[in-house]
Amino acid sequence: MILHVFRLMNTLNPIFPLANSWLLMLSFLLAVISVVLSGRGKNNYAVFILFFAAFFLRLFMAWLDPFLHPWDECFHALVARNMMSHPFKPMLIANPIVDYTIDNWCNNHIWLHKQPLFLWQMALSMKLFGVSPFAIRYPAVLMGALMVPMLYRIVIIATGNARIAFMSAILMCFSYYHLELLAGYSGMDQNDIAFDFYVLSSIWAYMEYTRNRKISWAILIGLLAGCAVLNKWLTGMLVFGGWGLYILLAIRQKEIRKDILHFLLSLLVCTAVFLPWQLYILHAFPAEAKYEFAFNSRHVWEVVESHGGTIWYYFDFFNVYFGKYIWCLLPIGLLLSPFIKQYRNHRMLTLAVYFMVVYTFFSFVAKTKVQAYLMVVVPIGYMFMAVAIYYILDKVRIQKYAFISVTIIIALVIFDLPDITEEHDPNNNKLNNVAVQTYNTQIYKNIKKYIPADVKVVMNLGAMCDEKTLMFFNNDLNAYDYILPEFRINEIKDKGLRIAVFPFKDGSALPPYIKNYPNLYIIDKKLE
Repeated sequence: MILHVFRLMNTLNPIFPLANSWLLMLSFLLAVISVVLSGRGKNNYAVFILFFAAFFLRLFMAWLDPFLHPWDECFHALVARNMMSHPFKPMLIANPIVDYTIDNWCNNHIWLHKQPLFLWQMALSMKLFGVSPFAIRYPAVLMGALMVPMLYRIVIIATGNARIAFMSAILMCFSYYHLELLAGYSGMDQNDIAFDFYVLSSIWAYMEYTRNRKISWAILIGLLAGCAVLNKWLTGMLVFGGWGLYILLAIRQKEIRKDILHFLLSLLVCTAVFLPWQLYILHAFPAEAKYEFAFNSRHVWEVVESHGGTIWYYFDFFNVYFGKYIWCLLPIGLLLSPFIKQYRNHRMLTLAVYFMVVYTFFSFVAKTKVQAYLMVVVPIGYMFMAVAIYYILDKVRIQKYAFISVTIIIALVIFDLPDITEEHDPNNNKLNNVAVQTYNTQIYKNIKKYIPADVKVVMNLGAMCDEKTLMFFNNDLNAYDYILPEFRINEIKDKGLRIAVFPFKDGSALPPYIKNYPNLYIIDKKLE
């Protein structure tokens, strides 16, 4: 019955060139219903329906591309694939057959380049749903959808204004860059979705804590912040910066002693979550762990892997984070907030500090620049955009139906369907286009149909990082995008291993040392 419904809904696909476009239309329909309900003041129902709109939209994005994207989704996917059977031994190349160096995170054995929580989530998803590019994205689908009502709750506590909170949630729901991270198109894909989720969760828990100062919320803050660190690194403790600032500003108040104790307890819980893994890897994989800890610190003081930029690097991407033409609402909202009486409170100050500290640190201090670094506070930016939108609409005394129209327009602008269509359309002619990657992925997935059973090494694949895709589907094989140099081939020959090689796409001859390899098999299948 369910499959029949899916086939029926997929008949709508000719309207859009993207796969499963019926999910996109369903999401838009639910979002419109949600906006109308919010315009009529039925905010609880509106947010409930908006969650499902966000869920189906993210499922649509997860199902767009049936292949692993290079940089960095294919690496994360392969490590998570290996974690299915070895959860406490993160491996990229599970069974390396040639020497490697621990400083090459793209082609090493023990892989500690990222913290493990998001990888465990991806491995669990594949345990439940099978090994596929879609399964690795499912945890991000759920986390991304939950961020929508979570942001609504944060903003309603901070501002007391349901319309501002709902507008913030709409912006989060249709966030173009967030959705492209989830789809794997933008690095660092699932890693950043999980990191942003846990950071926002810890901020939500802190906002709840400010309402009643209960110890249970303090413990939850520590737990969620610890999970954030266990996804990326110490930026996950961002929540303690705003909490600590509040304590410093209120230090003379008698009741602040309770806050200090809760702060310290929360910090202890946070440390108890992420520290055991650090101690474990230092014991189990000391050389790799020490290298990665040192490598992480280099991001602050030097440009790593050519990811440099000026102090305007993140500002130049505001149109990507916050929407073309409407990104200017963010600075307007930030500037307006201190002058609007009902928004002058310690919660709004805390949220503004979170945004400005992260933006300032990554713009002016950290030498390494990566687009996704700022995403951790982009949801907070949506709140200040919503403040600006509400203030403008309120000043011109716009009616509720105009509010509904403006909300829908804003959602469409930040979603940027034309760009998503161009990037994921199977018929486009862009580099690494969808049709080519889909075709090659099917070959890699079924590679054992095209090679003898005793082959252990496959070389000369289609494009950069395709080797990770082949090993993702066949983690008992070793694969290389290129043909190994002669001295490496001699190492393989000494082990008596049989190799398979794809012919060059342009028809060029294989090197003599490959053609003369005693256990060579040339794959009779052409890659695009």
